[in-house]
Amino acid sequence: MARIPKETVDQIIHTADILEVVGDYVQLKRQGQNYWACCPFHNEKSPSFSVNPSKGLYKCFGCGKAGGVIQFVMDVEGSSYPEALRALAKKYGVAVPEEEERTPEEQLAQNERDSQYIVSNWAKDHYHRLLQNTEEGMSVGYGYLKERGLNLTTIQTFELGYSLDQWDDLLKSAEKAGYQLKYLEKTGLVIKREDDQGHDTGRRYDRFRGRVMFPIHNVSGRVVGFGARTLKRDDKMAKYLNSPESEIYHKSDVLYGLFQARQPIRNQELCYLVEGYLDVLSLHQGGIKNVVASSGTSLTEGQIRLIKRYSDNVTVLYDGDAAGIKASLRGIDLLLEGGLNVRVVLFPDGEDPDSYIRKVGDQRFTDYIEGQSQDFIAFKTTLVAREASHDPVKKAEAIREVLQSIAKVPDGLKRQVFLQQTASVFGFDEQVIITEYNKLLKTSSPTKARPEESRAPSPTPPAAPRRALTPEEEAEEAMYGVSSGSEEGVGLLSPTPPSPADDGTPVDVLQQCEQAVLRLLVLYGPHELQEGVSAAHYLLSQLEGTPLRTPLYAQLWDEYRQAFLQGQILDVRQLAHHPDAAIRHLLADFATERYDLSPNWRIKDIYVPTELNLLQLACDNAILRLNKCHVQRERQQCLAQLNDARLDENEQLNALLRYNELTKLDGQLAQMLGTVVARGA
Repeated sequence: MARIPKETVDQIIHTADILEVVGDYVQLKRQGQNYWACCPFHNEKSPSFSVNPSKGLYKCFGCGKAGGVIQFVMDVEGSSYPEALRALAKKYGVAVPEEEERTPEEQLAQNERDSQYIVSNWAKDHYHRLLQNTEEGMSVGYGYLKERGLNLTTIQTFELGYSLDQWDDLLKSAEKAGYQLKYLEKTGLVIKREDDQGHDTGRRYDRFRGRVMFPIHNVSGRVVGFGARTLKRDDKMAKYLNSPESEIYHKSDVLYGLFQARQPIRNQELCYLVEGYLDVLSLHQGGIKNVVASSGTSLTEGQIRLIKRYSDNVTVLYDGDAAGIKASLRGIDLLLEGGLNVRVVLFPDGEDPDSYIRKVGDQRFTDYIEGQSQDFIAFKTTLVAREASHDPVKKAEAIREVLQSIAKVPDGLKRQVFLQQTASVFGFDEQVIITEYNKLLKTSSPTKARPEESRAPSPTPPAAPRRALTPEEEAEEAMYGVSSGSEEGVGLLSPTPPSPADDGTPVDVLQQCEQAVLRLLVLYGPHELQEGVSAAHYLLSQLEGTPLRTPLYAQLWDEYRQAFLQGQILDVRQLAHHPDAAIRHLLADFATERYDLSPNWRIKDIYVPTELNLLQLACDNAILRLNKCHVQRERQQCLAQLNDARLDENEQLNALLRYNELTKLDGQLAQMLGTVVARGA
């Protein structure tokens, strides 16, 4: 593959908006100068993932993932650096030089995952061409889609296709195009035939034959698998056939239609959840574009996390089938447990979203789902109460079933409201329902029991000592204020100090001092301390003879210094895309702060200076502290020499003189630090 020129890389970095790119995957909310969300890389319920738009960096305080916009695409998509660059270039319309001519082997040699993406995308295009350019595709495939009311725009938007009713059409076409057989097998597009003993017979055939093809995209639009519907009337043949699990396709982490629905879901702050492919297609065509499908599988935690990236609100559109509703209740409990606000729309008997919108039309369908939408707990309570209305035993079981769903709701206030509703519907005193709810929690297994927050609130809960916070909870506290309900201790917060090493030992003091000057250099290098003197110029000149000893810090310091000598002052947005992953992570640590200034100060119009306001002071302090640290380390070395019996009298005298000089210098530096602090106070 041709190397992307540096000028093009710089243009992509300059053009790409990290808020927009990250916002395609998570629901960002502004808090102070940064934006926060639940991390897309690990499961959490409290936001610990932060984006700093001014510096173009992101960091998760829970799992530690960090970097710039290119690194984010690499992390979230599992793609290579060139692939991430090209994806961003495509998104922002940046022209990338044409690739050099490549053989099919070179095309597939990037890595296993990329090869499977390439084969899947080719198969999607192949099926799409067959649908539109072959007699069988037009008469059978396109004829079926037209019969289901789908127009050409919808077919193009979702890239629908058709597989010919032949054993090896795709196999022969792929081999002719130069694609390797092993990737056709890994993606499940081709199946190898085995004998009765499980031995490979050497014969291969297409998995999908004579079916309408529904490409399944991940959230970035890459094809990861296919759903396929047969058009034959054969009871022995499955109506729908899906791609098997692969390195790029995990059914539990994919929602059909999410790629097309991401922005509409975010804009309307609501996701409609249906079961089938045609439900999504018909509703999208009818103007309801914020709709996704679980593709006929049971709802999974991975799919719920996907929905929560874009909205906290989900409305489930149920087929009008009582047995189907009962089977789906567990999936709804998972939605509640995931912290989503869940509503339900029930269609008339025998109808599903696809059939009903074709029956009543777009506007009447929209009016129906808006008018019939009801809260899930209320829906479930009414449903089970009606079924158990004349049977005391069933009624007790029905109440427990509802309480189990309420226990999944993370929000305590919502749980209290639901308990009140349940008591009202079943005609019980509220305290009886609360007592039963608390008993249910006590009898739950330890692995399933919710923390103390799930218990119905007591009139006077006992105070308990505060436990240690998880990283997610620390980030949540950082978002909503350092002090709960109090303004004590709120003020200018220093940047997060270096953490202890993983083995529990404290970080070396010299390393902390080196980190302080390096951080100021990379974050504020271009800013002027006085006319004609940048922070970079000041720091580099003042510390010219003071090399950094920490290897990673020394590497970055030297690179910055070399660029400065060539007349370039590097900006943190440029450095964020450094080829060294360790440096990218370090920069994200520097640029992303866990805490932000309390909004109470802004509301009261109290001026609180930021680090940038006091940049000269910060630079002076950092320089003095680093020099003082070096002096103290040299003093320790002199002291060790004085205690070394192997040294002669003359050497010990020189060590003593040097020790006294350093002691005096250390005192002067301490005095200067005190003077600097007093002057800036």
